[in-house]
Amino acid sequence: MRWPWLVSGLLLLMALAQQEPEPSFQTTAEIERRGKKIVVVKTGPDNPPAIIELRDLYGGVITALDAEKKTIRLGEQEFITDKLTRFWQEGKPAQFTDLKVGQQVRLEAAEQNDGSLRAFDVQIGGKREGPSLSRSLFADPPPFRVQITFGEDARAFGAIARVEQIREVNDFVFMTGGTARYIEEEDRLELELKPAPRAVEVQQGKSKAWGSRLDYDNESGDARVAGPIELERSGDKPLQGSAQRMIYNVDDEILRLFGGVRLVQDGRTSTAESAVVREKDRVAYLYGSKDKPVRSQNKDGFVEGTKVLYNLDTSDVVVLEGVKGEFQDP
Repeated sequence: MRWPWLVSGLLLLMALAQQEPEPSFQTTAEIERRGKKIVVVKTGPDNPPAIIELRDLYGGVITALDAEKKTIRLGEQEFITDKLTRFWQEGKPAQFTDLKVGQQVRLEAAEQNDGSLRAFDVQIGGKREGPSLSRSLFADPPPFRVQITFGEDARAFGAIARVEQIREVNDFVFMTGGTARYIEEEDRLELELKPAPRAVEVQQGKSKAWGSRLDYDNESGDARVAGPIELERSGDKPLQGSAQRMIYNVDDEILRLFGGVRLVQDGRTSTAESAVVREKDRVAYLYGSKDKPVRSQNKDGFVEGTKVLYNLDTSDVVVLEGVKGEFQDP
């Protein structure tokens, strides 16, 4: 009498096992700054895959060229170029025929099994920054987005991210919008960058900001976001804002807004040349000049000053420097 129950139990366990999701593996790249980790994560499927390139760096003046063999010589070192080699000049695509003896070049290359050096990237006019680099390329199709975490305080999202870690020199992260195509026969990720408005999103606490691209420099700890910048903050009195550009600093965990700063909240409109947003303290400092002071106005009147303290929860303002104001009689 127990066998039917045992068989039923086995069938139930098999059914549950079949429902278990397959383990997912997220490709990451990690940078550390003063005990804080900057982690880039591919959150979407493995199509297109993340690509990691390991390159040795070389630089110098071209001493010889072989147009037939497509080789470049720098002093005693010879480099092979082929269909995988990319040539650049002043940030624009170039060709082998653009090379000339006597030109300064920067090469990314890797030693092959036969001991030869294959060049994958040739920059005319470029200079060698360090001995080698590791480059990680990430791309996520909608609705997925590549994610960057800056310590435990802030995150950024975008369609495409590139991480370059130059050994003994510095680490960089770039993020923007766009699409990617994996070329299997070349094991290469072809990126089409589209730094459009709202291509990048930065989140910190209740605040969200959007821009067209993000550039992080690990030496300074600054994540620079190009505009146009749109800002939102949730709460009982939601805030809308805009600026021309923004910087998030990993060390002090604050947002800095620059150029045409505008905050609109609860019937109050405030404008400034720049602002420092301290999300953890729920305040912002607005900065202006004597010629172009900070101005904060609502239905009751306005105040002006060269430095203004702004409460992000209530929209209340306190002029700290250069006070000037005008209010309507009740």
